[in-house]
Amino acid sequence: MKKVIDRRLELGGDKPEFYEVFARRDSAEPLTHIGSVEAPNEELAEARAWFVYDHHTWREMCIVPLSAIVTITERGSKSKVKVV
Repeated sequence: MKKVIDRRLELGGDKPEFYEVFARRDSAEPLTHIGSVEAPNEELAEARAWFVYDHHTWREMCIVPLSAIVTITERGSKSKVKVV
């Protein structure tokens, strides 16, 4: 049976969603921004974050949709938009 790739589900569709990734190695460290991933949903974003940023044994890792971040230093600018 030939596999049919649902590009919208597996690649994020026409409009990509970016997630910022934060992590800390132990509870004494602050959460630090370590990168970002693109995914069509939170479940896949979580899996991609663990896969891409597995170079340390993290005590905690969090993902935040870029659309949920409010930039207060450059209000009104388009600095949050990522170009792929």
